Amino acid sequence: MKLICPNCNKETDHRILSMRSMKNGIEYTLKCSNCGYVYKKYVEEEKMKEVKVIWSWRDKSEVKKILKLEEDILAVGDEISINNINSQITAIDSGGKRVSRAKVKDIDTLWVKRFDKVVVKISINRGSKTVAHEITSHPDEEFYIGDIIEFEGHHAVIHKIKVKDRFIVRGGALARDIVRIYAKEIREVRGNY
Repeated sequence: MKLICPNCNKETDHRILSMRSMKNGIEYTLKCSNCGYVYKKYVEEEKMKEVKVIWSWRDKSEVKKILKLEEDILAVGDEISINNINSQITAIDSGGKRVSRAKVKDIDTLWVKRFDKVVVKISINRGSKTVAHEITSHPDEEFYIGDIIEFEGHHAVIHKIKVKDRFIVRGGALARDIVRIYAKEIREVRGNY
């Protein structure tokens, strides 16, 4: 165990001579490998809390439980693992209120959505009508203006992307940030050659 010795003030390896369980922690008897000083150090045990989680994917929700350190702070937008699946916190209930962040020990319920894949909504202009379409994508997949996407055996070109606070008409965005993609169907011309 590497610690700063209170006698020689150097960070050195320490030998554990003994340890004793105490309320909320462990008391170690340590010996500094540099100066040989023997002393006791109390290390508080970190407490865990089981947190209720409402975990959603599309139109289904499940109640789950996770263990987290009581002193950790969680915030809306944080990514956490639920049953080894990347998920994102969408809301936090603490003390009967919705909050944007809280210490784990104060959290009543976490509202979380699956985030190893996201649904990207697309509006495709097909001449006089617009059809809604969805694709499932990795959150870090990028979509760019000018990209060609395939739907129901047809092709469309992306001309605008809506993210939370604006429209993008040049460049691109990550699937995780996209509210909706707007595309125009490409009419395929087949000529006689």
